[in-house]
Amino acid sequence: MPRARKRAASPEEVALEEHDTDDAMQDPTSALRFHEPLTWRTGKPIAVADLLRRMKALYEELQGTEQGNAHRETLVPKAQELANVQLLAHKDKGVKAWTLLCIVEMFRLLAPDAPYKGGQLKQIFDLFVSTVVPALASPSDPYNQQYLLILTSLTTVKSIILLTDIPGSDTLILNLFTNCFDVMSGNAKGSHGEQLGKNVEFHMTGMLGTLVDECQELPTSVVDIILAQFLRADPHTLSMGNKKAGAQPSSFMLREVSPAYNMARSVCNTCADKMSRVIGHYFSSVLIDASETFSSRSTKPRGRKRTHDESEDESDDGLLTPPAEEDWREVEKAHRLLRELWRSSPDVISNIIPQMEAEVGAENAQLRTMAVQTVGDMVAGVGAAGPPPPVEMDPAAYPSQSLETSSSLPQHDNVLLAPAAPHAFSSIYPAAYRGFVDRHRDKNAQVRSAWAVAAGLIVETDGGGNGMDADQETQLLRYMSDLLADTDERVRLAAVQAVARFDFNTIVHKLGNNGGVESSGSVLSTLCDRIKDRKHNVRIAAMELLGRIWGVAAGSIAEGSERMRTVLGPIPSKILDAMYVNDREITALVHQVLFDSLLPINYPPIKSKQALSSDSQRVADSQGGDNEPDPDAIRAERILVLVRDLGEKAKKVFFAMQQQQSGKAKYMEQYLKASTTLYGTAKEDEETDEKTSKKELETMIAAFSRMMPDPVIAADHLKKFARFHDRRSFQLIRFCYSPDSDYRKVVKAMKELTKRLEEASSGMTPVLETLLPLVRSLSVLVNNRSHVPAIMAISQTDEKGLGTAAHEVLKEISSNAPEVFRVHMRELCDNLRKQAPTATAPNQPNAVIDLKTVAGFATRFPKDVPQDREFYKAMTAFAKHGTPPAAAKHAVTIIVAAADKREMYVNDILSYALTDFDFGAECFLSRLAAISQLRLVANKETEEHADEMMDVAVGKILGQARTLDDDSEPAWKDEVDDDLCAKLWALKILVNGLRGLKTSTDQQEALQEINAVAGNVYKLLNTLIHTHGELSRDKDAPTAKHHHAHLRLAAANQLLKLSCNRLIDPQLRPGDFNSLARIAQDPLPEVRGGFVKTLKKYLGQGRLPPRFYGIVFLYAFEPQPPILASTTTWLKARAALSAKAGDNAMENVFSRFLSLLAHHHDFSPAARDLKDFVEYIVFYLKTVATEANLPHIYHIAQRVKSVQNGIDPEKSENLYIISDLAEAVIRAFQDVHGWSLQLYSGPKARLPMGIFAPIPGHAKAQEIAERNYLPKEFAEDLEEMVRGSLKPSRKRKLDGSSKQAGKRVKGEKQAKGWAGEEGVGKEKKRLAVRKAAVAKTAKGAKTPRKRGAVDAGDSSVMRKSARQSGARNYAEQDDSEDDEEMAEWGRASEGVDGEDEESSTPQTSDPTPAPMPVEEEARKEIEEKEEEEEEEKEERKKTARKPTGKGRVKAVGKSKSKAVASKAPQRSTRATKSKKEKDVLDFPSDSEDLSDPASEMEA
Repeated sequence: MPRARKRAASPEEVALEEHDTDDAMQDPTSALRFHEPLTWRTGKPIAVADLLRRMKALYEELQGTEQGNAHRETLVPKAQELANVQLLAHKDKGVKAWTLLCIVEMFRLLAPDAPYKGGQLKQIFDLFVSTVVPALASPSDPYNQQYLLILTSLTTVKSIILLTDIPGSDTLILNLFTNCFDVMSGNAKGSHGEQLGKNVEFHMTGMLGTLVDECQELPTSVVDIILAQFLRADPHTLSMGNKKAGAQPSSFMLREVSPAYNMARSVCNTCADKMSRVIGHYFSSVLIDASETFSSRSTKPRGRKRTHDESEDESDDGLLTPPAEEDWREVEKAHRLLRELWRSSPDVISNIIPQMEAEVGAENAQLRTMAVQTVGDMVAGVGAAGPPPPVEMDPAAYPSQSLETSSSLPQHDNVLLAPAAPHAFSSIYPAAYRGFVDRHRDKNAQVRSAWAVAAGLIVETDGGGNGMDADQETQLLRYMSDLLADTDERVRLAAVQAVARFDFNTIVHKLGNNGGVESSGSVLSTLCDRIKDRKHNVRIAAMELLGRIWGVAAGSIAEGSERMRTVLGPIPSKILDAMYVNDREITALVHQVLFDSLLPINYPPIKSKQALSSDSQRVADSQGGDNEPDPDAIRAERILVLVRDLGEKAKKVFFAMQQQQSGKAKYMEQYLKASTTLYGTAKEDEETDEKTSKKELETMIAAFSRMMPDPVIAADHLKKFARFHDRRSFQLIRFCYSPDSDYRKVVKAMKELTKRLEEASSGMTPVLETLLPLVRSLSVLVNNRSHVPAIMAISQTDEKGLGTAAHEVLKEISSNAPEVFRVHMRELCDNLRKQAPTATAPNQPNAVIDLKTVAGFATRFPKDVPQDREFYKAMTAFAKHGTPPAAAKHAVTIIVAAADKREMYVNDILSYALTDFDFGAECFLSRLAAISQLRLVANKETEEHADEMMDVAVGKILGQARTLDDDSEPAWKDEVDDDLCAKLWALKILVNGLRGLKTSTDQQEALQEINAVAGNVYKLLNTLIHTHGELSRDKDAPTAKHHHAHLRLAAANQLLKLSCNRLIDPQLRPGDFNSLARIAQDPLPEVRGGFVKTLKKYLGQGRLPPRFYGIVFLYAFEPQPPILASTTTWLKARAALSAKAGDNAMENVFSRFLSLLAHHHDFSPAARDLKDFVEYIVFYLKTVATEANLPHIYHIAQRVKSVQNGIDPEKSENLYIISDLAEAVIRAFQDVHGWSLQLYSGPKARLPMGIFAPIPGHAKAQEIAERNYLPKEFAEDLEEMVRGSLKPSRKRKLDGSSKQAGKRVKGEKQAKGWAGEEGVGKEKKRLAVRKAAVAKTAKGAKTPRKRGAVDAGDSSVMRKSARQSGARNYAEQDDSEDDEEMAEWGRASEGVDGEDEESSTPQTSDPTPAPMPVEEEARKEIEEKEEEEEEEKEERKKTARKPTGKGRVKAVGKSKSKAVASKAPQRSTRATKSKKEKDVLDFPSDSEDLSDPASEMEA
């Protein structure tokens, strides 16, 4: 008879047990009193009711008997009777239930020796396993109580261990475990999904735990069953294995831990030692086998040729067939299981971690990937259910999510998804953790991608909720930052997506602590770099994520959180800066992010207040009796928060987008009208009208489609929408761009338009892909009438520090959307009237911005400005006493533009300004500003007082030396003192007298009138250039050095401004032009930077004559990297635009540039000195030359030798030396690039008169043409010099500003070379630095070009340029910018731009959008071309060399009878890429900022 095993008893327990047994045998009262039979003879069964009664009676007696009082002699026979087959196989469930219940009591009383044989025990436990355990799944079963008692007895008495003594018990044990887990999981047969009591789970757990503990060897299948319970946490496994649960949502299934899961976890934790061994064996069989399988696959067969079935992929090398899919699924399941075991029973996997450590370093990439994912999830406490769903960041939420207070870690309702690591993995298994961390630099991109995701989860969950060391977190974030800039796009995308999982608090507290957006090397900074990633999918993910981050942070930023502003504030600038890349996909993405995240269209998601009456557009004051939030005020605040923190470049982009809105709206109106004409049914149009409309429609569709990422699809959608011709849809679009529409009306129109097209029967839903972004871009979403009242209110109160931004936005609205602003103009004017200053009470500082806003509006819409007398009296007060002086200037503009009695006000202001004027008198600076503006806008009315004004400007201001030189003073100060400010305004008085001159319509008479006035003005300005800003005639009392610098720069800028007028420009003689060019090499970087900024501004606007391009090329030796980089990029962009437009201005200016070089004060015919001029010419060629236009440039260089110097004929030889040098450099340049210099077939180049003159006599001209003016020894090394000159540009980008900084001082001193003999200090020519640089670079080692580093260098340089582009003072800010805005407004209101002026960009009011400047596109083309040429260079060297460049060009250029035998294949250039150009709506390119492209990352 089998005996139950039990632990060895102590001697005391044995003695006590024997004593109790003897007592029981001697006590007759303990004998069993139940004597009724339970079995029957065949054919005479006992009735079921009677049998149940007997069973119950027996059970009650057995239950009441204590184990120590059991009378074995009477119990054993009855126990044998209970094991009869008649009872165990009875048809009635009740009989079997009571039989088993009595049997388990017999187990209790007769322990430890069960009175049954092995066969009887097998029948008993088979009945228990197959009947009782499944029946426990149904609490409503009539015998459920008996079943529970059976289970309880087996567990508490531990009678279940008898099961292990049955021969062949593995099947019973397996069935027991299977049925128990099925019962607890609800999968048992007969289960109706009823809730089971906790006691069932408790006793089943105890029973199984006892069985596991007592088994000598646990069957493998049982281990599988136990481990399978942990996969119940995996929703995929659960949905596949549980058919009943398949109909339930996953959120319901995983709401709480399954009882079966709990039971398996308890069994593993209770029997940790034994389970550790058996589980370790299981994983060994799976993981080690997998490792061996994949290792065999990665071992390439040797000694034979590769078969066709052998792949180059490392995951398939060496195998003809991949491993079975089932094997792979088993490996995946094992790894999922390991995650869950770590969470639930960490002690049982201690033997498995070394195997995982080996897997992390396995040869097979797939296995490494899986191991990295698994270890990462274990560190993060993520189980088989996977990570928790990311917390969605809603940028349109109100109040903002950033204002919510929450714990450091988010709380999860789903316990299976809540990250929970039992221990800090890195502390328990440091070696495995180090192996995981090292995988961030794995050679396989898939592994690095998996690592990025895993590291993100670790940071997100704070190491599974256990916290991490600061060093560990910093290390992970540093590596994540590296992976965001990985060479593989999949890794970069995975890293972006890993960050996208973070909730807002994690981003702020973890990523923010690592460094903000502006902190180089931080995760946020590198993430921002992905905005301009070369792969569009990476760009989309990064930009959308950053937009959501800032959209949520905007609430805290608005409430004054400096940390949020510092860490996340620059994000919109980074996004908007991407527009400089000039890529259609990026442009569309920026618009999408702007209206989805930065300024969500549905923000705030609260209902608007009821519309006000039609006679008033004022929005009700939110601070009145009504405390409901005003959505228009909330939205206006969001706009101001965005604008306030934008960088200069980004701000220009943002405002340019609003400027384009009106142009796009006019395009759309033409599109809708043409569509109505062609496809409308209202009337029949004539054939000519139909043809015109068709052509116009095609033009509009082409213009719109060029703005879209896919022009072909966009054109198809727009054609389909035109044919659709739904009147209501057309009207809804008109509502969107109508200035009269409030914000609520625009949004409702968009929603209705979307709904109509989605519900249209003709399949218009795809059209929304193109139409909706287009409608967004042309809708009045920012410059909306609903926002103006709130913005005006903030501009007066400076609420939350948004006053300056409010003034800026108001100015933009007044200039770009005056129709929107018109209704609110009276209110702004009333505010200004209340702030009118007096001689003793100055105005508020912000008043100058409001004055500028009203001035811009008044220039365009003078009739809409209030005409009440009090307002103009206030403007007169501003003109007399306004501070700063610019306030007086704008007040004068308003009066002259809009006042009915302007002559009266002008005379009043002029009389006050001139009466008793002296330096230091009452409001003397405001008087000077008023006089200056009056000379510009009311020149005729002030002409009779011209002498008095001249006396004030020259006699009392410019002619007086008040601030004398002091050696301790710096050469430049950003602060402008009163003396300098007065001189700058006095200088403007003289210049504005000429600029404001109203000339005759007859050109000859106009020139005579200008000549009468211009002489003195130009004499003064040229004197300031020649004397370097010194006005004092007393050599013993020179003025301060910083005065010199400001006056020198102001004089140069004023000369540029005067040359913008085609009639005045001839007053700048060629000699004076050369003197002006000296400013480009001024000793002070602030002067050079301010000068080139003005040059680029006016040249970009097309207002300066093209000859001024020649001065810009003199920046070849600019020692300041930001200035040099921005200037170089700008020149390349202008050259690209010029080539695209078919204009030869950049090529034709080469002759003027050569003339400038010939008159350069550093010029010398010596060979050692000519090396510098090679650099100048190479700089021009690098920025302008292409294979297509090089023949034209070469032709111009040759033509220069056919004339003589028109400025100084004695220096003609200098010109010929430069001409020969230019020809030689061009030949060397084309040889280095491998180009073929073709014969120029265009018209003969016409050289400008004035700087050139005809050569007297044919013989002399022939002699000059035949002579080579270059030194012989110089020509031999020329190609090496050119080759060396082409290299440093890349090296400088790579090195950044570090090496330039060392040369800065010398470079700045050397810039004085243009100062001439009258220069400051009369220094000698400084060529040593330039020569050294040339020699060093010519002999420098060749290094491969790293474009990633180059681009990064460009980016940093250009960002610095945007901030350090020259100091801003009254001279620049108030005149060179404000006056230009007024002039633009004036020209727009008059409808003329000047017939002789060709602008590279149309005016903002022009309805026809023009292509955006292709600065970045030009740069990319040039860089790609250079890279291709570098790669092809070595290959060309291997081929047979053609005749030397010199001989070839000579044959082409001078012997026209010889034709080139064969043409080299023409490379794709800017001129031949017109079909590939990226055309978008124009952004103003009138400043260096908008000409600087941001850098792109190239891995």
